[in-house]
Amino acid sequence: MNRITFPIKSEKACLLKWAWSTVFLQSGTSSSCHRVIKHAIDPDQFDNFHNLPEKIQARELMLQGSWPGAGCEYCKDVEDAGGVSDRLSQLDRLVDIKLIPPELLENPSATAVTPTILEVYFKNTCNMACVYCGPHFSSRWVDENKKFGSLYEKNNSTYQFSVAEEQHNPHYTKMLDGLWNFLKTNDNAKKIRRYHILGGEPFLLDELDQSIAFWDEYGHPNLVINIITNINIPHERFVRYINKFESLSKKNKISKLSLTASLDCWSIEQEYVRYGLSLSLWEKNFEFLLNKPWIDVSINSAISALTIKSMPALIKKINQWNENQLDVVNDDGSSYSTKIWHSFNTSGMQDNLYIFAGDTFKADFEEILDLMPVSSEGHVSNKEVMKGIAKQSSLGCHNFEKINELKNYLTSLDSRRGTNWKETFPWLEQIKT
Repeated sequence: MNRITFPIKSEKACLLKWAWSTVFLQSGTSSSCHRVIKHAIDPDQFDNFHNLPEKIQARELMLQGSWPGAGCEYCKDVEDAGGVSDRLSQLDRLVDIKLIPPELLENPSATAVTPTILEVYFKNTCNMACVYCGPHFSSRWVDENKKFGSLYEKNNSTYQFSVAEEQHNPHYTKMLDGLWNFLKTNDNAKKIRRYHILGGEPFLLDELDQSIAFWDEYGHPNLVINIITNINIPHERFVRYINKFESLSKKNKISKLSLTASLDCWSIEQEYVRYGLSLSLWEKNFEFLLNKPWIDVSINSAISALTIKSMPALIKKINQWNENQLDVVNDDGSSYSTKIWHSFNTSGMQDNLYIFAGDTFKADFEEILDLMPVSSEGHVSNKEVMKGIAKQSSLGCHNFEKINELKNYLTSLDSRRGTNWKETFPWLEQIKT
């Protein structure tokens, strides 16, 4: 593979700030990373979603060697702790697949550029109600609130940071049309190398069908379509959609499908945290994806205090699956592996790791790191990223106010769902606040 060096040499530069654009159609906002503040899109100037004034300013600050703030503190804190941040790992890994905006190749100081990674959050239609999610991304959360009342209404001081409320964009249809028009203009569709589809749950959205139809007409052999999904949907429906993407691959409308299945651990704790999940259905759908050379399969885990203790069981499953994954040899003699890529991020919600003392998860991190394979090909490995998270976690001390807030939050969920957090997480019950 022909490696391209990111042309910006500032030590604070982030590839995602230039290449990546996330569009949240549900709220009419955009950002260039899931860690940073979202900014409003003018529905009458939708084409500027990647070059909003706030994004231009952030790029200018990075060119000057400064952290721009507005959420970039997450990577700064990880790097200050000696860890490998999202910024560093993505910068190392993603340049291999030629994601540099074309304007940067002509002018390394360009701040108004065309995105090469387009990530779209469509509607919040979802069949699950994860502990760290909320009505903004889950219609099942909306239904719960209609039945039981919003958690905000119960105790605003306790839950004001717990669950974001449902978002309504009165210009949704106009912005959706703007998205398709942007891609049709100036050959922008040909410049997109990765198109990410999110919800809600993408396999339940009409917009997934629209996306398939669009790329069937405007697709190109360099395009990767990525779907971030809970894959907790009826198997027959899942197979039907995977077959549609296989058809796009056979017609050279896409390079491949990259499917990211969300899962944090492998245990009863997971079915509590990802409320509505059936691990048996998840496993059936996931194993249907394996050893298909035109699909890149990965698992993304949200690392949280409620799932970290059961993450080793998931890593063992991944290692077992990878024992049977194939190495594929192309016609030109080059080869690649179909092994499952395991990525992760830390939860910033009320169940985050860092409200607990540093030794709370020490043994869990040690087991996780012992199970994780060593990276190859000279890239920054996810094992190194995990070491950074473990190191940052080790610096914490009990924040009893936040721990008590978490317990109250889980108690409220139990009253709605008939669950029992004290039985599911006995270690948490033992921490006296």
